[in-house]
Amino acid sequence: MLIVFVVLTVVAVLVIALVTIGRLTYRLEDEPPTSVYDLEEAVEFVADRLPEEMTAELTYDDVRALLLWHLDYLEDRGVARDFGENDTSGPLVAAEDEGLAYVLGKAAEGGLELDDVWVVRVLDASGEYLEAIGAIGGQVPEPPDPSASS
Repeated sequence: MLIVFVVLTVVAVLVIALVTIGRLTYRLEDEPPTSVYDLEEAVEFVADRLPEEMTAELTYDDVRALLLWHLDYLEDRGVARDFGENDTSGPLVAAEDEGLAYVLGKAAEGGLELDDVWVVRVLDASGEYLEAIGAIGGQVPEPPDPSASS
């Protein structure tokens, strides 16, 4: 009798575990993977992709500052968020030219005198980093033109 009770208990525990794991797997299957932005890794990644003439005059601190300002812009737009915050409101979009203007403005405010082309190159390499860690999704389709349905 004791053996039957032990076997039934083991079977019940296994069924509960399998059902729980199955439900969790099903729920997580629909969620996009979380991308974690590592600032120091991003600085190294971006610096490695810049041309030599830029790296001769642009310091790691300059790259770090530009990346932080770009992150500030993305966070202001709601595209980036602190680790642990959950927002599943759907795809979020940030215009590249707005981000560039924001970073250029912050650089000017901070007294960082850099060539605008350098800032563009840093932000382009930052975009490559974001793609590499899976933080950037596919291109969002254009909305249909309402005047074309006449």
